[in-house]
Amino acid sequence: MATEADAEAETEAKATPGPTETLVDRILPSRARIPEQPPAGNYVVIDVTHFSTTVVELFENGAEYVHVTENRGDEHAYKDEYPEAKIGGGSSADYTPTEGYDFFNSPSYVQTVDVDGQPTAMTSTNGGAAVTDLRLRGGDDVTVYVGGLCNAAAVAAHLADSDDPTYLVAAGSKGKPSPEDVVGALVIGRHIYGDPPGASERLVYQEIAHLAKAPKYEQKADIRLNDLVEYDLRFSESAVVPKLDGQKLRDVGDA
Repeated sequence: MATEADAEAETEAKATPGPTETLVDRILPSRARIPEQPPAGNYVVIDVTHFSTTVVELFENGAEYVHVTENRGDEHAYKDEYPEAKIGGGSSADYTPTEGYDFFNSPSYVQTVDVDGQPTAMTSTNGGAAVTDLRLRGGDDVTVYVGGLCNAAAVAAHLADSDDPTYLVAAGSKGKPSPEDVVGALVIGRHIYGDPPGASERLVYQEIAHLAKAPKYEQKADIRLNDLVEYDLRFSESAVVPKLDGQKLRDVGDA
């Protein structure tokens, strides 16, 4: 007869890597590595610059939910159906939303948009697309979350007691890994598996992510460097835990 200790051991085995597994075995290093038939479990989509962080900031500013559209452009039809919705799309050359959109994929820009109590809708080429891939391929067998450096501890705490295995999807860019997303996956994973990075390690992780993006952003409008420094690289300052419900991300932090 199974004992309570046996049940606890089985739960721990499901949630954490086995004796021949490491944290790295639970990381998908880019969106392109999402299987056509994902194994059942929890999946955390990590797109540090900037989808994950923008989603978190929408919730920090009171958004009711974030509807993740299947394709860029679908947001307009969503707003036709829900006129109160604030929708996100691409950015113009001067880093303002393209025509017809209320915001773009920028945690800095969404601070200027009143989303309090309002539905929102957006996607992105990497993180948003990864959320859609998992929803369409995994169906009811997968549970999708969105995480970044900014909410790493909160996402990990929410998943720590899950009976299901957790996979970390470092969204990457154009099918290739991105250093900042791999860093985000490692940080969230270390929290989940009881080995959170200390202060000196956090600094190293931040420096890697900064060096991956800052040289590029220094050649662009100030808002992009501000996105990186003021929002993307914050470490576990947010309690927001976005979880996919249908096509809508909802904040289940502290739930």
